[in-house]
Amino acid sequence: MPIGYNEYNRKKIKVWDNDNKKVDLVILDIDGVMTDGTKSYDAEHNVISKNYCDRDFTAIKRLKDAGVSVCFLSGDARINEGMAKSRKIDFFYSRDKITTLKEILSKYKVHPANCAYVGDDIFDIPVLEQVQYSACPSNAPRDVKECCKYVLSATSGDSVIAEFYDILTRINRVENSFLGMHGRWDNL
Repeated sequence: MPIGYNEYNRKKIKVWDNDNKKVDLVILDIDGVMTDGTKSYDAEHNVISKNYCDRDFTAIKRLKDAGVSVCFLSGDARINEGMAKSRKIDFFYSRDKITTLKEILSKYKVHPANCAYVGDDIFDIPVLEQVQYSACPSNAPRDVKECCKYVLSATSGDSVIAEFYDILTRINRVENSFLGMHGRWDNL
């Protein structure tokens, strides 16, 4: 596998032979990516709520509209699985994300060279190192930043997926989608 460069510190990282591949699947960690990582608990210490960024859900809709599959890979199912179900997004619960990555790639019939992953913590590193397009929020730990192709300017829970969508469209790895809004502004 050839070597590419991390945009965070210009450190050498592994990349696939052809860095011009289209993205067919985006896998997303949730806590610390789509949320700021904080949780509310009840008196019995159960997680009862998290805050998600709506702009990220719009970015997910745009990815799907452009023909890209999207799924969640999370180590916390209590709130996240219900959110995924309500949004009709496949959810994979795992404490061993690299093993589950193989299951996901098989289910979607996708090669890691056509896959993107956004994660924020050391538990995500094995997956971040296996896919072609890896990204993390700017407040991820240094070890995570050093293995990602893209360190985003967005912080956890503040439009991380929206920014990553913009990058993927800018580098022509995903078609830009306006969710059927083309021409709506022509008559204004």
